[in-house]
Amino acid sequence: MPLEPKWAGLAGALAGLLAALLCAGCGAKTFPVGSVAFPAGKPVFIDASREPRAELPDSPEPYRLILLDYAWCPPCADVWKAIRDASREIPAGSVHVYRILFDRERRLDREGTKEAAPLRLPLRADAGALPETTVIALPGAFRERFGPTQAPVLLLTNREGKVLQRWIGASPSLSAAIVSGIRRVSSFPPPPET
Repeated sequence: MPLEPKWAGLAGALAGLLAALLCAGCGAKTFPVGSVAFPAGKPVFIDASREPRAELPDSPEPYRLILLDYAWCPPCADVWKAIRDASREIPAGSVHVYRILFDRERRLDREGTKEAAPLRLPLRADAGALPETTVIALPGAFRERFGPTQAPVLLLTNREGKVLQRWIGASPSLSAAIVSGIRRVSSFPPPPET
């Protein structure tokens, strides 16, 4: 039995809303597990000396946590808290945290889309006991190469840049997931049971 016209429109709208909600959690497909994210092939960010770079600055640690951090993103602060909490259980010398900061925003005005300074200043990075390096994304080049669609994105990579695990968004269990992910790929032992 077909729906009455007034209900058919509502049913279609609800179906569209449901599809949008289901697809919303799909996340950035540009950093699939197993891919090599960095080096990027061409410069996608600048380092502290303002030099364009395609790769992250070198570090002696065998693993990297890479956070795509946006000034306008409240959940990014929650990810920093999870990294700080996880740092208490991660042995020194095993992980280096890299912050890829997007300090520019796209704004729409009469002449079209422009990049501008963010409305909010970015939070200070705090990786707890883990070493941290901040690089600034070149928004156009980074977007062209990787096309991130959600924030925050946290990647666990090896020194060669191979993505071993990816988290999108923030959750109360993220700190434990970070520790578990690092334990799974590394050789550091679990904490002693008390």
